[in-house]
Amino acid sequence: MTALETPEVRRAERRWVLACLVAVAAILAAQVLAGVVRETMSNEPSHLEKVEICLTERSTPFDPVVDDFVALSAGRGALRTSIGGNGVTVALGGSEKDAERVFDAYEAVGTDVTSRLERRRKVVFLWDAPPSGAQSDFMILCTLDAQD
Repeated sequence: MTALETPEVRRAERRWVLACLVAVAAILAAQVLAGVVRETMSNEPSHLEKVEICLTERSTPFDPVVDDFVALSAGRGALRTSIGGNGVTVALGGSEKDAERVFDAYEAVGTDVTSRLERRRKVVFLWDAPPSGAQSDFMILCTLDAQD
């Protein structure tokens, strides 16, 4: 048995490994806690609230989505409004992949939605009728922050 194989050396090595693992765990816990605190302390409105603020500033009433399970599955929420007499459901994806999933789900369950369905990065619009350019532009403008 060499000096490096003695029980005392092995115990010392285990203590150092354990101490390093505890330190790494403490650093990870601190990072997670800091992220949670930063998120809860933030005074910035959510992406859905930003869309609601934009619509309110433009005197456009909106409602929460209650009976559209595809829209309700969107990561950042959804709302329903009407632009120039054309109703639209706005689903805010949590990511571009989430918005793509919502878009694909609408295509899978809807009939003739191609002309009424739009996706702008993280936002999906399902219109009651094909939108005019002005209607589409209005909603794109009110969802710019949510598209990033």
